[in-house]
Amino acid sequence: MKRYTTTHLVRGEHLNHHGNLYAGQAIEWMVETAFITATSEYGANTILFKNAHKFDFMKSVLPGDIIYYEGTIVKAGKSSLTMRVGMYNQATGQLHAEGFATLICVDEESARPVAHGIVLDEPADENEAAWREEALSYFK
Repeated sequence: MKRYTTTHLVRGEHLNHHGNLYAGQAIEWMVETAFITATSEYGANTILFKNAHKFDFMKSVLPGDIIYYEGTIVKAGKSSLTMRVGMYNQATGQLHAEGFATLICVDEESARPVAHGIVLDEPADENEAAWREEALSYFK
């Protein structure tokens, strides 16, 4: 599947009491990237957040760092889409965190789930194949 990116400059208001990127802010940006990924593929913004399956932080992010989030659809249910979102340092390309989020496509009037019609293509690489396997594990 296509990968979608968002970019952020980490500023003082994004920091925790240790002077690193606050996890809540990082997760907000991850969910935002998941939403952008889903709406970009679905073609409508009638999508609602359902669940966060995992957020794993491996390395701190410092003030002044430019980070980017990369979102990829890794599971497509009838009305649900699960995205893997990675957070990377723009200067080094190093992975700092990753997570999975599921969003549901809904009818604009009733907010009831509707089929999105998205079918996953073949994984682009070994990483994407592994992400798809991991995403499936959240639904067993």
